[in-house]
Amino acid sequence: DDELLSRDAARAALGLDRDRRYALFSLGPGNLKDVRRIGLGLIDEVKERGYTVVWAQAPISVRDVELPADVTPISVYPLVRYLHAFDVYIGAAGYNSCCEVLQSGLPALFVPNTLVSDDQARRAALVAETAPAVVSTCESAEQRERAVNHLMELRDSSRSRRQAIDLGGAQHAADEILALIGADKGR
Repeated sequence: DDELLSRDAARAALGLDRDRRYALFSLGPGNLKDVRRIGLGLIDEVKERGYTVVWAQAPISVRDVELPADVTPISVYPLVRYLHAFDVYIGAAGYNSCCEVLQSGLPALFVPNTLVSDDQARRAALVAETAPAVVSTCESAEQRERAVNHLMELRDSSRSRRQAIDLGGAQHAADEILALIGADKGR
């Protein structure tokens, strides 16, 4: 947590205005699934609600999505350091993205990629049980509109009820293993 930049520091580092509302898009590289149509539809939905869109370009992308002129592309690593610069997150539900959204507490709309070997839809649903997150394939205009409406509702309600989520699973597992080893030595 201490490596995440504050909202003002992250916005300054990215050259973003302090007083605007920003939506971060991170739909993945689009190498396996064409994210252009879904992404452009979601951009329109978010811009209609007064947000400036920032699009995270994946370094492993074979071809970048052609973005509207008023969308700001960024390429920073690690992206999680800058998440507090944004008001909402819209992106794929990869393992790292889900962990980063959990850590930052950023209200999220997960658009799971169903063409990959991991189960992004299930992962996103599990995150949504704990964090302010919406899960939708966003394939149709109606799905995109409903998902963004729900995201905005979560954004408004999550401001007052931010809960701490314990992300120390590796440490807890190590403690349990060490306890079992210690208990075994006593036999």
